[in-house]
Amino acid sequence: MDWFYPQMVKLHVVMAWASMLLFCGRGLAYQLGVQWAKEGPILILVFGANTLMIITGLSLWGSLYYSIPRDGWLLGKLIALLVYFACAHIAFGAHPQRSLGYLAAVLAMAYAMAAAYMRQGLLGL
Repeated sequence: MDWFYPQMVKLHVVMAWASMLLFCGRGLAYQLGVQWAKEGPILILVFGANTLMIITGLSLWGSLYYSIPRDGWLLGKLIALLVYFACAHIAFGAHPQRSLGYLAAVLAMAYAMAAAYMRQGLLGL
């Protein structure tokens, strides 16, 4: 294990929670019609948190030798993140079903975080 592992895990966890809280708050504000939810300063904050989360996640994946065929929870998490990205795109667009997109994105994000914490793709079912 590398010397940076504990710090990398902590940073990844903090960035994941920050990203989740930013999305939930910003998404709810956008659903209610608040204009700042899609403006520059908040987008820079979101981009920074997501970029750090991706960098730390890929670094942990490489340093811990995770394997998608061997670690099923990782596959579940990655699929959930793809669903999250698609649904978040719908939630912040002019789509008539954007509230459902927001709800689906929150559920996909919750599954991804639960799979990461429990290290089980089926979450104990």
